Amino acid sequence: MKKVPLIVGALVILVVMEAFSLFVFNTSDKPSSPVSKPPTVPTPDEIGAVSVVPSQGSEGGVSQGEKNPGFPGPTTEVVNGRVERTIHMGVRQYVWEPATITAKRGELVRLIIHNADVLHGLVIPELGVNQDIPPDGAVVEFTASKAGSFEFFCSIWCGEGHMEMRGQLVVE
Repeated sequence: MKKVPLIVGALVILVVMEAFSLFVFNTSDKPSSPVSKPPTVPTPDEIGAVSVVPSQGSEGGVSQGEKNPGFPGPTTEVVNGRVERTIHMGVRQYVWEPATITAKRGELVRLIIHNADVLHGLVIPELGVNQDIPPDGAVVEFTASKAGSFEFFCSIWCGEGHMEMRGQLVVE
């Protein structure tokens, strides 16, 4: 009979601990979904652009017909006479969203990458880009120094479909 109050007491303590953890989790500053913008990745407005112009179609950014789920559209910014292109991208196991992006030669390209799962890496060998993408996302900047079509891929093993995780950067 002495075991029953002990078991009931332990169950009460577990319920209280679970309720407390749910309260703490629901009131934290974490993003509401893994694809939403992580707080450590700056928005284009926080970067301090002088002028912002939406980009579409052949002007660069996301190719027509490509997905860019829930992210702001590409923008171009003129800072100190130089064009800077900002593109939001999603990455998750085996997928870049969008898989094809465009820019113009000479532009600074800023990829704000929202990571939905595990550690990834972005590599564009011909342009000297090689950066890790942690689970909370990253900002990758490089100059589109030459025209052409360049493959990008994940450089960190992320599972069975890792070798097919590729995309295209088209520099006009």
